[in-house]
Amino acid sequence: VARQQGFNTVEEYGKYLEESKPKVEKQQAAAEEMQLAPGIKKAPVYMPPGAYPGDRTKIGKEYKEEPTVRNLKLDENEHCIKSSYVKQTDTYGSRPNEGNTITYRTAEGGRVSEAEMGGASLPWALQATVKKMKVGDIMDVTGRGEYAVADDEELKPGMEHSWRFELIAVGGRSLDKFSLDADERIERANDLRLRGNEMFKKNRLLRAMDYYERGSNLMDVLEAEELGMPGHTDKKAAERNQRIWKCQQPLSLNWALILMKFGRWVEAERKCTEVLMDIEKECVKALFRRGQCNIHLGNHEQARSDLRRAAELDTSIAKEAERELDKVEAMQREIDGQEMPEAKRVVGEFLKEGDQRSVRPPPKEAPPPASLVQGPLIGALKSQEAAAKANDLDEAAWCRQREAIYNQFLIRGDAGDEQ
Repeated sequence: VARQQGFNTVEEYGKYLEESKPKVEKQQAAAEEMQLAPGIKKAPVYMPPGAYPGDRTKIGKEYKEEPTVRNLKLDENEHCIKSSYVKQTDTYGSRPNEGNTITYRTAEGGRVSEAEMGGASLPWALQATVKKMKVGDIMDVTGRGEYAVADDEELKPGMEHSWRFELIAVGGRSLDKFSLDADERIERANDLRLRGNEMFKKNRLLRAMDYYERGSNLMDVLEAEELGMPGHTDKKAAERNQRIWKCQQPLSLNWALILMKFGRWVEAERKCTEVLMDIEKECVKALFRRGQCNIHLGNHEQARSDLRRAAELDTSIAKEAERELDKVEAMQREIDGQEMPEAKRVVGEFLKEGDQRSVRPPPKEAPPPASLVQGPLIGALKSQEAAAKANDLDEAAWCRQREAIYNQFLIRGDAGDEQ
């Protein structure tokens, strides 16, 4: 291969490959970064790759992942799904999606039932599992905690249910976001938000977050506003995009609230920032919640800025903002107290060096150069200026007097070094 490429030795060819590797990687990265789709005026700050045709996820804000500090203790074994295949068909078939009606059994030889995917009647564990099944597949499924019950069932501590789930048939219309128009997606997202609110009231936070996330995912498909000649805007598409952003806002804020309850501050801050950068730059809820997140992330200056701005925009939350600002100041004092010993040590080392500048008398100032001391020429010019103002002298007479003064000192040679 080296000879075919025109190299004398394998070593030369290897060196060439090593040198060209960064260039190739840079070209591949550039190719992966897609341009905005035609007519899309603004890319969202952060969305999953492939969120909509032509997205440029990489232009979004880069977030440094921080260690998660959890508020609510969430045992992964307490809320989880375990599943395994009993029978897996070899035939090709589509998997169920949101909106499809499925026919199934939950026990071997049991009663045949029907349910809508994404509805409230099917336990969450079964809804999550059936999405990876094909017609004819049978799986053993165990759901614990929130996964063990349907939305309309009561959740009790330590709940666990098991099923032998058989998928018999799939029908109905799939509610895939790319197959729905803007009005249908907005209606569906609002419905998911309301169902998430119901779960939140029941303290089923994981299920509520799932609804908010699913609703938010429906809103990441935008319509082209400018096609053809630049400057010609499709007003209807622009109006629909505005409605999409408006629908997205409460979903993102509610999602952020639950993330905060689980102590996932980085993700919650990200959601609030998306709202502020993409939808409404002075959203009070987003500012207040991002301020709370930044307190826990140690970004005290940003926290102060967000909380103060939120209080300015809505005076009704001034007390809540003040309480959060007190937390910031308390944390700052604690940090300052931890840093004080180190500061004292550094200052003490400087004092040990015996810097004599602090004990020496101040140096005497040197007299100004003779050229800066006022001479007779300057005095004459100032006297002439004062007399001209007092007598309201015209400009021609003023110029003649000045000329006479200069000529006088030039003849006498008394001007010295004055310039």
